Amino acid sequence: MFLPLGALWMATHAAWRAKGFRSRKLEAGRHTLHLYERQGRGTAPPVLLVHGMGGNAAGFLPIVNAVVRCSRRVVALELPGHGRSVLQKGQTPATAAECGAALVTALRQMAEPAVLVGSSLGGALSLHTAAALPDRVRGVVGLNPAGAPLAGADREAVVRAFRGGSIQAALEMHRRLYHRPPRMGWFFARDFGRHWASAPVQQFVSEMREDLPGIRPDVLSSLRQPVLILWGEGDRILPASSVGYFREHLRQGSVEVIPACGHLPMLERSRLVASRIARFLGEL
Repeated sequence: MFLPLGALWMATHAAWRAKGFRSRKLEAGRHTLHLYERQGRGTAPPVLLVHGMGGNAAGFLPIVNAVVRCSRRVVALELPGHGRSVLQKGQTPATAAECGAALVTALRQMAEPAVLVGSSLGGALSLHTAAALPDRVRGVVGLNPAGAPLAGADREAVVRAFRGGSIQAALEMHRRLYHRPPRMGWFFARDFGRHWASAPVQQFVSEMREDLPGIRPDVLSSLRQPVLILWGEGDRILPASSVGYFREHLRQGSVEVIPACGHLPMLERSRLVASRIARFLGEL
């Protein structure tokens, strides 16, 4: 029996609201963004959560309570074409550069400099933004962030993983995302196959038709804000060589490898990740 993916997204929306977050829209160029936001209970700087390619704010639900306890304000951004940041009829999907601009728009509407917590593509966008707007970013936490060079067989493997279009492709993607794939993923496999084949996701895939140089070494080394990268050791989406790349070029960064964990550490090792992010915020 397959279940509709929309039911899962409705449940996660209700979960955000139950945690005290309000849902609102924000205009960013030609796109309308959706945000979840609430005041925090801590004294650490505000936090802006940024999901990855094909994801949405739901991925941060397992760790958001810890962030709320530490931070003065917490905002979760849904990139154009993802989650409740829906495209209008006939609207073309956002490019990665436009998603970066959307992140900047969300960051600028915050009252003070914020810590960016980004997963996968969201991690790469966060690192880029920290370099471009150092006065607006207090620190960055990357959760298996993209941004290291992606070329040859590694790039082709990512393109194949995100092909979507079938139940088989969705289940294969599920196995790649997790060290231990949760069983309930099977129940949504039909709609996940369609989801990975959707125009917003395939726009990003189309941008990977050629080798990607990644974030330039000089850009990473220019970062003066504290950076923490948490890397799931069992990632089967991005290459393991990413760990060495970030360690080599981040001057103010710490790269920590999480065993028995895949591409989404905030879901698979949520307690460890929540605790580590809380410590990072407390040290700022």
